[in-house]
Amino acid sequence: MREALEKSIDLISSNKYDAVLELMKKAVSSGMSDSVGHDFFEDREARFIEAVRSPCPTGIEQLDDRLILNGGLGKGELGCVVGATGAGKSHILVMLGANAMRVGKNVVHYTLELSEAAVGIRYDSNLTGVPASDVRDQKDQVLKSYDDMELGRLVIKQYPPRVASAQTIRLHLEKLALRGFTPHVVIVDYADIMRSSHEHELLRLELQLVYEELRALAVEKNIPIWTASQGNRSSASADVIGLENMSESYGKAMTADVVVSLSRKPTEKSTGAGRFFLAKNRAGKDGILFPVHIDTSRSRMTFLQEESQGLGDALKSDEMDRQRIIRDKWKQVTENMRIK
Repeated sequence: MREALEKSIDLISSNKYDAVLELMKKAVSSGMSDSVGHDFFEDREARFIEAVRSPCPTGIEQLDDRLILNGGLGKGELGCVVGATGAGKSHILVMLGANAMRVGKNVVHYTLELSEAAVGIRYDSNLTGVPASDVRDQKDQVLKSYDDMELGRLVIKQYPPRVASAQTIRLHLEKLALRGFTPHVVIVDYADIMRSSHEHELLRLELQLVYEELRALAVEKNIPIWTASQGNRSSASADVIGLENMSESYGKAMTADVVVSLSRKPTEKSTGAGRFFLAKNRAGKDGILFPVHIDTSRSRMTFLQEESQGLGDALKSDEMDRQRIIRDKWKQVTENMRIK
């Protein structure tokens, strides 16, 4: 386009407007794909050749299963962790980044809430097993632990809320590329407080655009991107958080390739109990619920059983547990009344 514009100056001065038109058409078409598409019968052999997807593992065996994510989040895909305030979304994102490092993958973690040092301590805690509150006091032990590990590289970059956009991240990734650093996965904590390229009066439209631009960035850079989304008010008391619980804009769920949710009621936080739900998955099975234990002191999540549950069975089990708790409480109350 630059060359065509430069040549057009001389052509316009000579009143050769038809030549300018042809020159510009040629410049525009040079960036277009030569392919006219997939001819269903002529190109049928291409459908039976397995494409190289090269996913980045989540490190969660249940998710990386061949019938679910088939190895992890693929290049050009957008994954989203949904949860209510304080549920542990940021801890899950740190865990995903740390698990990628364990298999030698390079990670860029963008934080729009916590400081770079605070996020770094969470990675220290996950990778070494030292509680986050003790990392600084056990500095020597933490640093020595890395001598026996073969890890991928990690870059943590902080931006203020409502300042960073997909373009901001694009420019930073290009700056890292000039320094020889190429990430295998990008983590953004979190997209709901990013800025879109075009401001909208309606928040839901702006949020949808943020997610669309993040996914476009994943496709352009050919890397997977994980982010998080705030659940709506009802998600705080929901047994299972679904796509309908994503706050403000359902367009976020439409754009993401993979959506997982973490539900933890206030009464469960002290015990670390929670439910991890695969709400959407373009590449395989979804609608699967896993009982989990969250260790926020180490930014880790443990699956409590190998067998997953269907949503109906899980809700039935949850209702039975709730009724059992109510019966036990009532029994305790009546016994106390009898004693008095």
